[in-house]
Amino acid sequence: MRNHVAGENAYLHDDTTAVVETLTAEIKVKQPRELADYAKAFVGLASMAVYGEPARALIQAAIDALE
Repeated sequence: MRNHVAGENAYLHDDTTAVVETLTAEIKVKQPRELADYAKAFVGLASMAVYGEPARALIQAAIDALE
């Protein structure tokens, strides 16, 4: 059995609002400094994203590790 760790999800709707979903609440962020933090985090995560064949290879490696 695997443990599940709940995380948060953040969505930048525009340059005035971010919505953060936690396990128990939805938080609307409107402070410019905090919006900048979420935008910076998004850029960092986007730079790590993989697509196409590299993504398929990563998923297959995860599947293989479970077998």
